[in-house]
Amino acid sequence: MKSKHTIRNLPYLLRTRFGKRRRIWFLAVAAVIALFGGLYFYHAEVPQVLAQSAIGSLNEAMVPASGQRILVFSPHPDDETIGVGGYIAQSRKDVAEVRIVLVTDGNRHNQKDLRYSEFKKATGILGVPESDLVFLNFPDSKLREQSESVLYEAFKEQIDLYSPDVIIYPHPRDANADHSTTGRIVEEIIRAESQKRIAYEYLVHYELLYPRPREFDPKLYLLPPKQLLALDQEWQQFPLSQDTEDLKTEAILTYKSQLNNRWLKGLLLSSIRRNELLAIPKTLGAQ
Repeated sequence: MKSKHTIRNLPYLLRTRFGKRRRIWFLAVAAVIALFGGLYFYHAEVPQVLAQSAIGSLNEAMVPASGQRILVFSPHPDDETIGVGGYIAQSRKDVAEVRIVLVTDGNRHNQKDLRYSEFKKATGILGVPESDLVFLNFPDSKLREQSESVLYEAFKEQIDLYSPDVIIYPHPRDANADHSTTGRIVEEIIRAESQKRIAYEYLVHYELLYPRPREFDPKLYLLPPKQLLALDQEWQQFPLSQDTEDLKTEAILTYKSQLNNRWLKGLLLSSIRRNELLAIPKTLGAQ
């Protein structure tokens, strides 16, 4: 027979016993939810890219010839180096002309002067003289708020003035709004032209943790996201010689204002690979 003391404390004992079980079940369910949530986040937000062994399936982009003119649109100071620094350096070594149009002032964190200084130093390392740098000075991170007609005319003016053989600009599906806005408008200009030019798109931001792997490993190849391959758009690789890769690395390292940010540091350093990627605009066909 249970004592009066035990009976009197039975509700407390039941609450304690079932309370512990309830907490264990709660923690177990929470762990399962966190696990599946993490897996969903990884697959939904972290881009899957082609395997390293697939590099041989990508055609090689054309190397600019001596005397050809290449016009590069860079939304921010550093995008030109991250995306096509090797292509720029190789073009200059092959005595092609390169002009870089810097679209925004890079002043999102009140560092315009510093970022312009880094931009001039980095592009100088790649072989582009300061006389071939154009500063449009649109506000950093606010291109979507600008009049599209104003942007269209500003970009078109640079294309008309320089009359390039090759135009390189951000991919319209880039995750950064300044990049995608620049890319979309430049593509509209090219599509409307009667003169056909060689055009390439480069990708800097895409979902999270791109490029893959997001770490410094210059022995690896840069591969495109599988999801963008589904757009029926050809991606080409631009192999970098060791000398060209070294120049790109040196140029990347001049962007100390960006390398001080841990998140951006991973982006900049993971762009140093044995190749660069160039996408052919779908509307223009193969080059």
